[in-house]
Amino acid sequence: MQQEFSAIESSIEAFVAQPDDPTLVLGMSDNDVVPVLKMLHALDERIDDAVFLNFPFPCDAVEIYAQACMESLSRQIDDENRMRDIRGEARWPLLPMIGTDPRRAPAERLRIAVTHVRTLVLDGATIVWSWIPSSLGDADGFSKMMLDLFALNGFEDWMEGHRFCIRDDAARPLLIPSLQGRKVEHVLILSVDLSSQKAIRQLVGVANDEGEPIARRMGALLQVAAVDLAHGRLPEAQGKYRALYAFHAERGDATGRALALHGLGDVALRQGARRDAMNWYRRALPVALDGRNLLAVVNALMALGDCCQALGEPANSAAYFDLASSAAGRLLLVHTKIAAMEKAGIALLACSKAAEAAKRWIDAKGLCEQFGCERLHRSIVDRLVSLYANAGLKNEAKVYEREKNRFPARLGADTGSAHERVRR
Repeated sequence: MQQEFSAIESSIEAFVAQPDDPTLVLGMSDNDVVPVLKMLHALDERIDDAVFLNFPFPCDAVEIYAQACMESLSRQIDDENRMRDIRGEARWPLLPMIGTDPRRAPAERLRIAVTHVRTLVLDGATIVWSWIPSSLGDADGFSKMMLDLFALNGFEDWMEGHRFCIRDDAARPLLIPSLQGRKVEHVLILSVDLSSQKAIRQLVGVANDEGEPIARRMGALLQVAAVDLAHGRLPEAQGKYRALYAFHAERGDATGRALALHGLGDVALRQGARRDAMNWYRRALPVALDGRNLLAVVNALMALGDCCQALGEPANSAAYFDLASSAAGRLLLVHTKIAAMEKAGIALLACSKAAEAAKRWIDAKGLCEQFGCERLHRSIVDRLVSLYANAGLKNEAKVYEREKNRFPARLGADTGSAHERVRR
């Protein structure tokens, strides 16, 4: 399933990069929407010269869906204008009245929005519009609204620089058969099936296939155990993790044992037995070290830090998070390192070590600035504002409050687009 996920993401990335076809139709079910949105978020982070605008609202009535899209876009423009006022920059023009008027036809409103946003975004940047409703109760209305984006009469100038990702319902497709019947050019079609049922069937098949290499079968069993855990089938998950531990212990595979022990800790955590979970994680840690699997070490340290914090042992929690931060740094896992530093600060503050907590957060803030980790940056600055305000250090609190107010509102902020790609 990971291969299929990667293949679909690569196909969308290739679509964004190519210059000839403005529209991609994705045949998918409701269950596929979230994975595809995750792909789009990942591409947004990876592709510097593209702005991603995602509209995953349910489309039970096309007029309501169009209104939700326009309201989302208007909010993003308003947020940016507030920041421009603070910076003393010229404001962006608002969406034209036609675009915000619910009495206008949905297709006309989308066309106005597409044309308007082109004036806001840097020349040369690609604007990726993802009209991927989480549900398609009004599939007929949605398909009719989208027809304007299919270059039915050939590629038009206003489409230049835009890419349109549009959902069709896999169970009852309307757009794909129509486009194929008309032999419409400049449209690409991609079928998406990332359903958990399909993935599980594939994994179970591999795990039970005696013709498969044993290592591949055990890898599949590990993934099935994780699926059982995610769906609350705790006895089944526990049984698989115990079987995996026995298998890897017999073969002297330290990494396999560590993963199985960690899984047993996760099961105990889901059962509400936090102390038992901590004991499993503690058993996993030295085994992961024996196997020299630093990623398994990091995961065990983070889990132990969380358990200790929840069990009222903040000093131990801080120690585990500090170790996790160091190990994550060796693996160049920047986000994990920063998250560990933030959590270490929380634990230290619970130990009444405010100065040490502040140091962790200030160091973490520096890493956020260095590597562009905006979400974590915002969270850490919020903590610094609160820490200094509660300590009565008003000047320091104001410094971080001003920094907090300088965070840019971003076009596409609902979906993670990069602010640096918009027109100043």
